[in-house]
Amino acid sequence: MATVALVGAVAACSGASESSDAVAVGSCVEVTDNSADAMQAAVGDCSSAQAGYRIAQVGTAPLECEPANAAFAGTVDGTETGLCLVPNFAEGNCYADAGTRPAEAVDCGATEATFKVVKRIDGETDELLCDADASTFRTVPDPKTTFCLAKP
Repeated sequence: MATVALVGAVAACSGASESSDAVAVGSCVEVTDNSADAMQAAVGDCSSAQAGYRIAQVGTAPLECEPANAAFAGTVDGTETGLCLVPNFAEGNCYADAGTRPAEAVDCGATEATFKVVKRIDGETDELLCDADASTFRTVPDPKTTFCLAKP
């Protein structure tokens, strides 16, 4: 849970970003396979519960991402690419932490579920807005979002 348990604001990846129409900074992706050697994702609607990450940086893999961001090196909609990703987790969803790779959305009853998003607060980066049922939090500076997290 090292990636998720980081306290404080998550800085966006730095450096120049390259983008195409489909895979662009600010777009959201649904990671369909987060295995280290065969990552796959699809660009999705940021308001969808399945689009668990927002793209912070696009380039040639492997990219050096900020420590709190997930690194993606694989295929997005058929195109090989490298990405730095920040969470776009859905409230009520559970995830299996994968270290520096993107967390995988899983059923909350699954043995691999390591955290649940008990509250999502858009437009704010303030962990003090989390209720007592949250054991940790994650903030994203752009767009401002606070994720209140707990064990599933």
